[in-house]
Amino acid sequence: MAKGIDCILKTQIRVNGQLTAWCAQYDRTTLQPAKARSYELVSLSGGESVGIVEFLMKVEDPSPAVKEAINRAVAWFNAVRVEGYRYVDIPDATQANGRDRVLQPDSSSVVWARFYDIPTNRPFFSGRDGVKKWNVADIEHERRTGYGWYGTWPKQLLEKEYPEWKRKNG
Repeated sequence: MAKGIDCILKTQIRVNGQLTAWCAQYDRTTLQPAKARSYELVSLSGGESVGIVEFLMKVEDPSPAVKEAINRAVAWFNAVRVEGYRYVDIPDATQANGRDRVLQPDSSSVVWARFYDIPTNRPFFSGRDGVKKWNVADIEHERRTGYGWYGTWPKQLLEKEYPEWKRKNG
């Protein structure tokens, strides 16, 4: 367990000297961020990082390094949140499946992107061609509707789990 936690701490990405989150995939030999499927480019992950933080919060008597990893990841989630939008399916008769998926204004909603550019923290998207795009509408319909590009993955972590952990662990 200690070796696993050590590996998790070593793979947390630093940007401009600050700890952020984790990538979706790593090279098993070098532990450097790696690409997976053609549309899963090297990135910080708004999805997978939640599970890592939740795991670290279960560590009994966490070390200062574990606490810092958790606190920095939570700060990153707060910094990269996309406020005022929701990611929804809408009817679209022009599409074969009769729907499309769009980022829609909603003042009461917050979402997070699945993938963020490491140096800039900017959300990005990619189709099967493996080309990074900055707008989800710019990727092909099949990938737009067949993958979770935006979600609310950190919501419970930020609103409930982390505050409870913070009360117990300072």
